[in-house]
Amino acid sequence: MLERELDIFVRDGKGVRRIFTYRRWMFFCLVAGLCGLLALGAALWHYRAGHEGVEARRRDALARLAGLKADSLALRERARRLAEEAARIAAFNGKLAVMVDAPRDDEAAGALTDRLPPTFLEDDLGRRLGEFLGVLGGRMATQEAMQQELAHLLLERKLEFLAKPSLWPARGYITSGFGSRASPFGRGGDFHNGVDIKVPKGSPVGAAGAGRVTEAGPLSGYGLRIVVAHDFGLETVYAHLQKIEVKPGQEVKRGQRIGLSGNSGRTTGAHLHYEVRAAGTPVNPRQYMLD
Repeated sequence: MLERELDIFVRDGKGVRRIFTYRRWMFFCLVAGLCGLLALGAALWHYRAGHEGVEARRRDALARLAGLKADSLALRERARRLAEEAARIAAFNGKLAVMVDAPRDDEAAGALTDRLPPTFLEDDLGRRLGEFLGVLGGRMATQEAMQQELAHLLLERKLEFLAKPSLWPARGYITSGFGSRASPFGRGGDFHNGVDIKVPKGSPVGAAGAGRVTEAGPLSGYGLRIVVAHDFGLETVYAHLQKIEVKPGQEVKRGQRIGLSGNSGRTTGAHLHYEVRAAGTPVNPRQYMLD
């Protein structure tokens, strides 16, 4: 049958011409092609239907993952804030311990944020978070017990506490801390004997603790300076003042106004330079500045 053929002729002005020869096998090829196209269409439709289902499941999974990630980040931020609060309490307890000469827990003063899991998308999330919160809970319980003990000591030694410098001499923020630093006047470094508190010029300066004024006047580099002697071998120094309002030999109360801040002496701008000395040696004032 495949050899059967059908010739198609047309007649025109030049006579009769054959334009096409149809053979039976062409019909079977056409049928086979149509069947192939139908099969391919069915396969593509099935694939598209399945693909849409997979895509929908993928979108749902991504949405759930985004929600879990947001929840985990919020949980991590909450844990970080708790850790910082525990560290702040520990630092405050350390300052109270200095006030009453009690032992300090220096390890407790360190922040716990470094122990936070770096990511909350790992398989051991629950275990690691549980370990961290366990450490944090134990640390906060320890600090609470320590603070209660220190509170009892403060009640017993209230007069001693009030005699020691513990207040901020002016309300501002610290721009330069205690210790080695780059010199603000040029190249090289120097050792900073105190802290610089940024305050507007003319701000009130108060005595950090009860004591007696031993010096009140200008000093090279320091400008107008006040030195107050406290009990237990402690001294406080207030420098770069605009105005001095006390005299040597005068007794001052804790928090009493003793002058106004300024930029006298060798400075790069208006601020209060504040020092604490123990037996004549400068120590870090931050351990005496209760927040």
